Amino acid sequence: MKVMKYKYTISNYTENEFNKKDQECEQLIDKLKDLVEDAENQSIVIIDGVKYPTSMLWHDIATTALELANYADWFDRYDQKNNSRKD
Repeated sequence: MKVMKYKYTISNYTENEFNKKDQECEQLIDKLKDLVEDAENQSIVIIDGVKYPTSMLWHDIATTALELANYADWFDRYDQKNNSRKD
């Protein structure tokens, strides 16, 4: 029987953790904006002297967007947990 390992861990829904994730999320949003701008301009990506096609940028855009979706889920859970404490 194969055991499934989940990527997600139980998180502390504290204000400190919220601030940390908020800062990380802002950095990802800035990264996403830069990636989209480069992809729209059809920039060639050069890493260590090797040229990569614009499609690589779009792949990075999709990956970054999924990371942001995970942050959005965390913020939703944070809101639910903290709103339930107030009730």
